Amino acid sequence: MDSLDKEIEKILGPKGLLAKSLEGFEPRHSQLEMARLIAKALECQMNAVVEAGTGTGKTLGYLVPILLSGKKAVISTGTKNLQEQIYHKDIPLLAEATGMHPDAMMMKGRKNYLCLHRYHQAFLQPSMIVDNRERVRKKLEAWIGNTEFADRSELSWMQEDDLLWDSLSCSSDQCLGSECLHFDECFLNKLKRRAAEARLIIVNHHLFFADLKVKQSGFGEIIPRFQVALFDEAHDVEETAVSYFGESLGTRQLMEFAADVEKEASVLGKKQQTALKTSLDHVRAGAEQLRAAFQGREEKGRIEQELLALLHETVGRKVMNGLQTIAQRLEEEKGVSLAFQGLVLRAEALTEKINEIMRKRDDNWLIWYEQRKRTLSIHVSPLDISQQMQKHLFHRIRTVIFTSATISTNGNFDYIRARLGFDEYALEGLYPSHFDFANQALMYIPKDLPLPMEPGFAAAAAQRISAILQRSSGRALVLFTSHQNMNMVYETLMDTVPFTLYKQGDAPRSDLLNAFRQDVHSVLLATGAFWQGVDVPGESLSCLIVDKLPFDSPGEPLVAARIKAIKVKGGNPFLDYQVPSAIISLRQGLGRLIRKKTDKGVMAILDKRILTTRYGKLFLQSLPPIPITHQLKDIEVFFEGAISL
Repeated sequence: MDSLDKEIEKILGPKGLLAKSLEGFEPRHSQLEMARLIAKALECQMNAVVEAGTGTGKTLGYLVPILLSGKKAVISTGTKNLQEQIYHKDIPLLAEATGMHPDAMMMKGRKNYLCLHRYHQAFLQPSMIVDNRERVRKKLEAWIGNTEFADRSELSWMQEDDLLWDSLSCSSDQCLGSECLHFDECFLNKLKRRAAEARLIIVNHHLFFADLKVKQSGFGEIIPRFQVALFDEAHDVEETAVSYFGESLGTRQLMEFAADVEKEASVLGKKQQTALKTSLDHVRAGAEQLRAAFQGREEKGRIEQELLALLHETVGRKVMNGLQTIAQRLEEEKGVSLAFQGLVLRAEALTEKINEIMRKRDDNWLIWYEQRKRTLSIHVSPLDISQQMQKHLFHRIRTVIFTSATISTNGNFDYIRARLGFDEYALEGLYPSHFDFANQALMYIPKDLPLPMEPGFAAAAAQRISAILQRSSGRALVLFTSHQNMNMVYETLMDTVPFTLYKQGDAPRSDLLNAFRQDVHSVLLATGAFWQGVDVPGESLSCLIVDKLPFDSPGEPLVAARIKAIKVKGGNPFLDYQVPSAIISLRQGLGRLIRKKTDKGVMAILDKRILTTRYGKLFLQSLPPIPITHQLKDIEVFFEGAISL
């Protein structure tokens, strides 16, 4: 253990290799202590939970001990952006400064990689709508000849939302497996072979839990076996894990399956096509009936047992009968097309999904629906994943480490331990940000606004936001807990502020953020999707405004069901679940504001409950020591650089 500590000191210490070779590198005591704690967890095969505040140098704080340990490890991130930053920036930087040769590999979900079978199919179809078809084909062909794994992110010329990529990549449902003519040169297989050799694999949470689900079923795996799992951006883990430990079925899946069967069946004779069409009509009709059964209901809601039983007898049986007949007919004709076997497996998987969703479950599960304009999805979600995490993660992997800039609440890890099922022996490390919040930030909390639940709040908040923006010269991200408030405030601001306004939903997220970064005095209004993962260092984000404390809506089916389940067990859902969850969200929001030592910014919280309630103190105690004001004039003084509170 001592030798590993010395090696860490040689790299991260005040006189270490990074301090000597990297211009501007600042040795941080908290980074060194974090690395030592992780080294102990690795050496003793223990689990750990670590909070490392913004600016701690968290990534290098875990990369160094993991690489020095020599153990096969997986690092899982909440976003593809962080995944790529670790692989393309942090690891090369570490290698250059230290002379280490990290054997690292990055893996994403299969839809990020080109499928050779689908590529050749796509360009064989004369009806495929692509502008400058031949020019695009030649560009892709040249790229395919030079790329290692055909990662879509390498195509800088292709728009993020380009529909062409859908026809060039394949889902697990669409993969032909060993039956594919391109199996030997398949980019995904090449990626898996390379990952099997690597010591460090960088994935994201979605891929990690998709792989865990596959391993759970006993059919294959995506990520090769490993000894250590580290989750960065670990505050997102529960939400991702819930979706994979549960089950979902959507009308879109059924319709896409029917369309794929119809397309592939065009090689059959008329008689066989007609027989298949009858069964496809059953599947499509069942999907339409399923959607129709929920029309007139709210966008999301719980499905009670009576409705589930009715769906099972009507829609479920109709769709399952159609799927089973399709599978039988395609099995009989599998010699005609390689694609038929894959479609048979998809039919069987969809049948299994329906059976899983329709079966009766205990009180730890919620069956709920979500409908959009043209689609409906039914979900089965666990309310408490702690036991599943124990069984499928902690009991199988020697060392599991969770880290984030915001994973504690009120100075402890009780909440995250309970939600994720950590054992009592897990190591803990709490390393605050070294930023000078007392001088870099100011918190404005007005005392004179109505309470958020009072009818005049939205209008008063809109006027106050306008007044703040005048003093901050725009340069603000305004975060809302509801689309309704966001839209109302947007309408008000259009007439009262002279700055460019961007609003979530008006353009893709990445386009909005790029525009906001470039137009320094602009204002971006957004809801939940922008509370985290937004990186806008510098002047463009000098003011962060939050309309309300970010409590999850009790109208959300999962939130309501969790509240009920905690009550049944005799717990206090407000203090045990709702408050800690909101604290982490608020801390994530604040994390958007101060990203580096030269940033200065104002955080405005327009919800005076943070001052007037007992639980409000828990929020304040969980935030860095930022000076608080209740006066608008102090915002002006702060931006002039002369405030002293």
